[in-house]
Amino acid sequence: VFQQTRHLQVHEYIAYTFLKERGIPTPPFGVAKTPDEAAKIAADLKTKDIVLKAQVYAGGRGLGHFEGTNVSGVEMCETPEQAKTLASSMIGKLLITKQTGTPGKICNSVMVTTRMFPRKEYYISVMMETSFDGPVIIVSKQGGINIEDIAATNPEAISYTPINIMKGLTLEQLNKIVDDLGIQEEGRKITSSIICNLYELFIEKDALLLEINPFALDICGECMS
Repeated sequence: VFQQTRHLQVHEYIAYTFLKERGIPTPPFGVAKTPDEAAKIAADLKTKDIVLKAQVYAGGRGLGHFEGTNVSGVEMCETPEQAKTLASSMIGKLLITKQTGTPGKICNSVMVTTRMFPRKEYYISVMMETSFDGPVIIVSKQGGINIEDIAATNPEAISYTPINIMKGLTLEQLNKIVDDLGIQEEGRKITSSIICNLYELFIEKDALLLEINPFALDICGECMS
């Protein structure tokens, strides 16, 4: 008996590319493998609200730190020069987080993007779950933090909607999911579209997990992943 196994993970910037191709709103971004590349991308963003994100396979990057420094896996700055300095402290260095433990993980690249100012953050994911015999859409009004932490401290804040993979996501299920998020009328249409696109991307890529954390509404009422 042969059992299929899948172990492929993709970095955040690749996931951003997939989301963007599906019409899911994402902030402008680029990936840098050198400090000079980080400075160039930061300059091209034409903003003082710059974020550098270490591209490693680990959660909790913002609460982690690079070995021997106070630099975290998610840093903000205002100028290309600052982006270059930060990138030099990140690229090629060990990032230590709660998930990686003491060994840490080498950061070979950083994603340089625009800082968003969310009014409200949510959690949305699609996961292949054996206990549901198929895909399940998981949402929470509490976004921006690790979903495992939410499950441990406030499990009732998480909503699970199993999807029949043969029938697909129904309108009734979609409305329930948006209701569970507590999205107000002005944001329901775009949120529904994003959830549909996320589920379709999940099926298209034959994924095990696809998540947006945080899914945000900014101070202008716009949605952003």
